[in-house]
Amino acid sequence: MHLPHVVHHCERGLAMRQIRFRFDGQPVNETDTPSQLEMEDEDTIDVFQQQTGGLI
Repeated sequence: MHLPHVVHHCERGLAMRQIRFRFDGQPVNETDTPSQLEMEDEDTIDVFQQQTGGLI
């Protein structure tokens, strides 16, 4: 399953540019497949909302 299929099921109302995916701490690209990432059953992809700005 390609990442766009995963994104399709993420119905949070966020633009794709606001969301980051990681697997085993590494960024997941839109074209990556589970095979390329060496994923196994029950593995999970972490999803983060990009945050801009902050206090210094």
